Amino acid sequence: MRRWDIDERLTGIADGSAMAPEVRRLLDAMGREGWVTEEPEVHLLPHLRRACGSEWLLVGERLLDDGVYEVTVSLAGDREGIHVHRDVVRLLSAVAEPAFFVRQAGPGVFECVTGVLDGDPPGFKSHGHLVRLIVK
Repeated sequence: MRRWDIDERLTGIADGSAMAPEVRRLLDAMGREGWVTEEPEVHLLPHLRRACGSEWLLVGERLLDDGVYEVTVSLAGDREGIHVHRDVVRLLSAVAEPAFFVRQAGPGVFECVTGVLDGDPPGFKSHGHLVRLIVK
């Protein structure tokens, strides 16, 4: 099966193990009790509002019981020239910390983990945020 429309190789050049140790570090940190930081409406929301600019409207936000900060946005104008996946990553990068993971989990649903791992600059204690961005 092809990996994209003009894929002729049907396979890649290597496995992904070169970066697996850093991904494991993030996963290990995420599993620590209390790793998800409180008050995302204070720590994240102002940055997301600014990043929305004229392209996005922030239409809702709520903190779920599992620590996921759910933010709902819609496009402010027409979709011409918009690459939703790329533009969502750009929007989420407004809250990016040294560790930053984004995955499209479904149509219009993007899940993001961002945080500081032990030893990351600028030397804060390891902490992070879970963000689910929903595009309406």
